Amino acid sequence: MRFCVFLSLLFLNINLEVFANGIGNRYFLEKQRSLLEILHHVQEPLLNDQWRSLGEQLVTDKEQYVFYNKHMTEFYKAFNLGKLLHRNAYYNPLFADHYQQTLGLYHFFYNTRDWYTLWQNICWARVHINPGIFVQALTQVLFKREDYQALIMPKIYELWPESYHDDITVSKARKFNYANWIRYENTGDIEEIHPQKMEPLNLEGDLRSSLEWFQAMADVSILRMKQPKKRKQLYYLLEDIGWQSYWYNLNIGIAFTEENSIELQEWWYFQLSQLLARYKLERYGQKLTYKTLAPEEDIKRQNHRFEEESPKTSRIIFKRLEKLEERVADAITFRSFQLNNGSLINLDVDDNWLIGLGEIFPYDWTQLTIEQDIQPELLLDIRTTLRSENFYYYAERVLQAYRWYRQVFQPSDQKIFIPSDFRIDDMQISPLITYDQQVDVDLSNILHAKHFYLAGQFVWPFTLQQQQFRFQHKDFTYNLQISSNKTQSTIFRTFLTTSERGRIQREPFYQLDSFLTVIYPGLNRISRESNDFRGLIGDHISFTELHQFVKLAEREEYDFPLNISTPNCGFPRRLMLPRGGRGNPLKMRLLIVATVYDFKARQGNELYCDFSKGISRWDELPLAYPFDRFLDDDIQAVEISGDHVFWKDVQIMHEDF
Repeated sequence: MRFCVFLSLLFLNINLEVFANGIGNRYFLEKQRSLLEILHHVQEPLLNDQWRSLGEQLVTDKEQYVFYNKHMTEFYKAFNLGKLLHRNAYYNPLFADHYQQTLGLYHFFYNTRDWYTLWQNICWARVHINPGIFVQALTQVLFKREDYQALIMPKIYELWPESYHDDITVSKARKFNYANWIRYENTGDIEEIHPQKMEPLNLEGDLRSSLEWFQAMADVSILRMKQPKKRKQLYYLLEDIGWQSYWYNLNIGIAFTEENSIELQEWWYFQLSQLLARYKLERYGQKLTYKTLAPEEDIKRQNHRFEEESPKTSRIIFKRLEKLEERVADAITFRSFQLNNGSLINLDVDDNWLIGLGEIFPYDWTQLTIEQDIQPELLLDIRTTLRSENFYYYAERVLQAYRWYRQVFQPSDQKIFIPSDFRIDDMQISPLITYDQQVDVDLSNILHAKHFYLAGQFVWPFTLQQQQFRFQHKDFTYNLQISSNKTQSTIFRTFLTTSERGRIQREPFYQLDSFLTVIYPGLNRISRESNDFRGLIGDHISFTELHQFVKLAEREEYDFPLNISTPNCGFPRRLMLPRGGRGNPLKMRLLIVATVYDFKARQGNELYCDFSKGISRWDELPLAYPFDRFLDDDIQAVEISGDHVFWKDVQIMHEDF
């Protein structure tokens, strides 16, 4: 029996209580509040005397664990020898020793038999262990332990605001003194705002328009730091906290996952291809070329804590890329591959090509650890990787090798998925409009922890928000008109690409939507709302609000819904479209591809960063179909032309509000 199943059976009764009617009970609320308090100002020493006292000793009694493995033994030995990473040192899980320490602490959390043992270990780690290691290990446990998945982690950019904001913002927040601010009559760059002015007002579940929200925030002063200038060129995308945290959570979810599968690998490479396509569409919209490595003069650092890519890092990456490309070339040339265990396989036999695919193309960052420590760099910190323009150059080379391999070895049976007696007649779409939106981002964790303790008790008297400009688009709808001579279950995939024609190999195709429906004989009309597209999420409540809602629920003045926050591995819905044109609209195209449903759809839980049951998919076609391979003339003639395909010219406008 798999370990996670065993654990879920152990805690079945607890889960039934917590999930009853989708409302958290008092046991859940106590855990949730404790979790938020222990993560508050995680980068600073813990001031809560109750948790400090509980955290004096790590639980070492092996009877308190379902398993006590070698990772735990080595971790505890390293702690006793004083060899663990210092609390104030920079942490990066790509460093081999940092990764091993994280793995050890993770098992001390994950293998516990009950919450009380886990909580004592959490308190111990909060006091004694590097906060980076602590947060990574705790995040992994909440992602992977079914009995604790209802607990909500604050968003990563709220836990580590200094990694996601510029130096000026971080410096002002760190120097802020609430008492002085009141004494000098609210002067300076920070002002108090009325709750109704907090942006955005429209959160998932309409929480900020509810009476309970005003009750929860009644004792909290909402302070706002004046907004910075609008970001220019690509920075509004690359530095978007939702864009960056999506990639962070996706990779954290995959790390330490027991299932090392071809399916998970395919999903990861599909997400990588989606990010690259979306990035390229943004460059296209701004009339920027798809350049290779970014010249040094083009890189404008927004956070000086992270250095730009060093020559040493470049050499390591290029060496690994060249090795990857050589392995792919050799596999294609010799039609064989030598596995890591030394055995040689014929890639043309059965599904051996999939075995080769699995070994040639790593997807889990834990397989890419670096032996020597490197100074903090944008590219090598998974919180900030997407801010590096060079990342997209490296990603394209990896994806080219990946598609080349699949092009050669993947069986060509896609023809059976093309529907017959079927035609897409027309598509109509509502106006596509982008705009810059002002929103408030929670910076409370940058403030000094002394503001949040009164007579030894934790309080949350105020929150500091920074108003920022971020990218957004209006909701839109598209309608399809379909003719069919028979009843057939059909999958539709909708892609956004440039207005270029005849350059399929080079142009990016970003998948906006995919859905399954039944087509009936005669004329069919299908309507799709952008809010219904799969895998996308809206806005969520902040760290401060989450804590206040828990406190309100503990006073039995609020039924705390377990879906109060958005999934961590969902892509921000507002980033679907590239920035439109002012005056002259940005011209682009939509591609709709219909395929026959093979009755093999399944629903996973990857939106919540849980890959234990696999990933969601509609059918047996590759997730990136039809762009999982290079589309030569023969493939184009069959798969992206004909009655099951429809091209639509569209325009995107940008408006100022």
